[in-house]
Amino acid sequence: MPMIVLVIAVLAFSCASSGGGGGGVKTEQTTSDAKYNWNFSDSASGTAGWVVSEDSWDFHGTTSLSRDDKTFGKGMLRWDVDFSKDGNSDWSEPKLKIKLDKPVDGVRRICFDLIYNPALTQDGHFKSKAVILNGSKELSAANTDAILGLDQVANGFVKAPVEISVRGSGVNNIILSIASYKTTYKGPVFFDNLRLE
Repeated sequence: MPMIVLVIAVLAFSCASSGGGGGGVKTEQTTSDAKYNWNFSDSASGTAGWVVSEDSWDFHGTTSLSRDDKTFGKGMLRWDVDFSKDGNSDWSEPKLKIKLDKPVDGVRRICFDLIYNPALTQDGHFKSKAVILNGSKELSAANTDAILGLDQVANGFVKAPVEISVRGSGVNNIILSIASYKTTYKGPVFFDNLRLE
């Protein structure tokens, strides 16, 4: 009986500590589950390869993407979005994308903290969607329910942990979006602890 418990414990530890290999110059592995962990603390890294996609869904505003290390005293990915013309939309979706340095196997999810200021809109809420691809072939896609930030950060901003379950191997392209559900939010949203697991 003790031997069975020991074997189970070893297997559980093995699963919990098995991580991905990939990284590349824009990323670094910081936890056992992280296959990519985008680190925005280095000013030279800029947006670490993330760019605004030319593709969107029912979005009539503008966006700009940058690395911000002043607002909260640490490097984060900052996305300025304008949903002011999309307050009647159930799903207004500008998108970000990135091409990875090399394909990644065994992807299970994309995780990040979303930081936003609820005072910048009076209605609705955010959702998020992630798509993982091999080249242009979609491997998996999923979206979240309402994202509601409960943790106060600073200057009226709140933080919400987000986890999107997507599964696939050979992942070398990612599309990530913050979608507005009947909001007129105009201002920055921030991504922190952004990682592929």
